[in-house]
Parts: sequence; structure tokens; C-alpha cells
Amino acid sequence: MNYYYDLVLNFNETAFMFYEWNENDVIELIKKIPLFSVNNKVLKDLIYNEIVVDKEFLNLIEDKCELKNGTLKYVALFASKNGAIALEFNNDGKSISRSFLQVDDEIGVTEMLYTIPLFKFHYTLGQKIKINKNLRIEEDIKKFIELEIDSLYKKGNFDKLKYLYNEWFLKDSDDLSIIYKDMKEKLKGDLTDKEMNIYNLIRLSYNNV
Repeated sequence: MNYYYDLVLNFNETAFMFYEWNENDVIELIKKIPLFSVNNKVLKDLIYNEIVVDKEFLNLIEDKCELKNGTLKYVALFASKNGAIALEFNNDGKSISRSFLQVDDEIGVTEMLYTIPLFKFHYTLGQKIKINKNLRIEEDIKKFIELEIDSLYKKGNFDKLKYLYNEWFLKDSDDLSIIYKDMKEKLKGDLTDKEMNIYNLIRLSYNNV
């Protein structure tokens, strides 16, 4: 079996590009991980779908991914010349989390592929992985605003809700159902300077408490 050594991974249900990793993520410091060379079609399957592997493959990789202290039970790294992804599987062979690599590690992995034969293994495709086209930080900002809107609406803090609505849409309304609906709908679109202004206003309001 082939291995790659000394890399960092950030396992999540959805894999984030390295520049979207944040300080709250649990970063795994990997000392050794099984590496499998696959073709571009297989890599695309692994990136965009949940997959299920058989028991034979689980037995092959079991406890082979080594940390500084301990191991990860079912984890492997898959790569083609177009990229790489690490997957973690549960006891039934289903992929449960995934991680992209940092740039230096991905370059190192792809360079190794010239000396590694293609690995063929059986897997079945599961559900499609939802690929978020927005940057992670944009989604975090939207969630922050949405939580504030929901909280104000449920608590009946309508004065603050109306204030944010006026700042956001540059108009007044006394119809709280319209205010709530307009705000929620706006968060489904792209993040603009207006949303950033609302985000900063909400943060400032708590800093001043």
C-alpha cells in the first residue's frame, strides 16, 4: 500500500477549500495516510457524491491513518492529476466526512502519482454532495443575520426589526409579516454591501450592550 506523510486535514460533511478553513475547525495533523491513485472520473464521483465502499476496502485501510497520537479508523486519500480528496467512512462503508488538501500537500500528492499505479475498487454512489458556490464566510454572515431576524421576530422585538429593515431596504413598513418575508428572501441572494452593513449593525448592537 502507498502512503502520504505529514499533512493536515479538515474533515466536514462538505469539504471546504483550504482558504475557507477557520479557527473553529478541528484540524487533524496526519502523520501517515493511505494514498490511492484514481482516474479523473472516479475522483469526480468521490468529490460530488456520497459513496459506499465494501468491507474488503474497509479492512484494507482500517487503522492505517496515523495521527501523532492514535489512528483514524477508516480514512484514505484519493488523488488524480486533477486534485485530491480525503474521505472518512463509517463501519458500514459509507463516506461520512471529507477534506480537501492545502496547496503544498496537493502538489506533493500529485507528484507522487507518477510512481503509483491506478487503484481499482468497487463503490456505489449515494446522494449528491451539495456544492456551495458561495464562500464559507459569506454563508456564515448570512446565517448570523438570519438567526438575528428569527430571534427578533420570535421575541417580539419589532422596533429593532423595523430599524434593520429601514437600513436594509431604505423604506419603512409596519407590516411585520412583510418585513420578515422580505428579509428572509433577500438572504437567498448574493451577499452585497447592504447585507454587510446589516451584519455590522447587528454586531455593533451587541457590542454596545
